[in-house]
Amino acid sequence: MNSLADRREPPPDPDYYARALAFWPRLVYPRPGRVRRDPHRVAALISRRTNLSYQTILELLGAPADPPETPRLDH
Repeated sequence: MNSLADRREPPPDPDYYARALAFWPRLVYPRPGRVRRDPHRVAALISRRTNLSYQTILELLGAPADPPETPRLDH
């Protein structure tokens, strides 16, 4: 017996470009499809137009935090 609950699709990825437009309404990009689902590309695009740091922009967009860039040392 198949119910609708068994055929549920996973939720779509967040549209970070749409979130960015809520904060920066004059944000225009010729090909938003290339950056729409990638928070890092959206943050890079916005960081060129504002004084906010890259990490702050990711937080405003609700993107997952970047892993630390320092290597983990096993002692």
